[in-house]
Amino acid sequence: MDQTGRPLVTDSWSVTATLTGPVAAPLPVSSQSVELPDTTLVAAAIDIDDSPSMRWSDPDRLRTSAAQLFWREVLGARAANRVALLDFGGSSPSPGFARTRLLQPYTTNATELDGQIPAIQPLSGSTYLYHSGIEVVRWTDTTLTSVAHKRYLVIITDGLPTDTTQNYKDSLVAAANASQVRIFAVGVGPASDQGAKTQDRAVEVMRELALRTGGIYAGVTDPSQLLPVLQSLAGEPAGPKLLATFRLSSIPVRNATVSGTVTVSGARGTASADWSFVAP
Repeated sequence: MDQTGRPLVTDSWSVTATLTGPVAAPLPVSSQSVELPDTTLVAAAIDIDDSPSMRWSDPDRLRTSAAQLFWREVLGARAANRVALLDFGGSSPSPGFARTRLLQPYTTNATELDGQIPAIQPLSGSTYLYHSGIEVVRWTDTTLTSVAHKRYLVIITDGLPTDTTQNYKDSLVAAANASQVRIFAVGVGPASDQGAKTQDRAVEVMRELALRTGGIYAGVTDPSQLLPVLQSLAGEPAGPKLLATFRLSSIPVRNATVSGTVTVSGARGTASADWSFVAP
């Protein structure tokens, strides 16, 4: 929406794209449409990295403000939406968890979540990202028994997990897909695909979690960029969408990185961005 609150998605937009890899080629548009707002209720669990490395990746704890913006946007959209707050990276997990602290169970009350903001601090432990994600998904299954909610897991991390074994990653993806949980993977610093401090392994971790669960990956080079990113993600489950479909001239080989650019143009201006995905 613009600054007056008027939605932009219903304006007249031209969406074009080009392919840059594996080969350079134009991408013809197959279809373009507007998807109306989804009225399904949302349940989102926010799992925040509070491992020691976050002292340097997010020294001002801006992940707290971004998470707060996310839950206020989600809870403000519909009264029955729910958000839970958890973290990982410490050595004192909550009862029933091995690698995760439960800061606030699912709630419809933003003030209850606000009250846990001081607890989001760098801890003295390790980054058991996959273990924590699995625990949150399984906890959600036992806690949120209603099928009325679309489920999301929002992970904010610098993306350098301690539990690096492929089995752990596959287990998290399998658990999320079985429980119909989409992962919004937000990479900070090394886990951002932008900037000089990017670490390929950290970025790969976050991209894969999002790709394999139908979620979204977003990387920020500076923690100050977390606020607009989390605000954008908060609107994704229910907001209207401009959808454009493009047709590849040939099917890419499995695990190939397919990349390109997309441009959206209209009376209000033009915006372009790079995109990429790993062929399944």
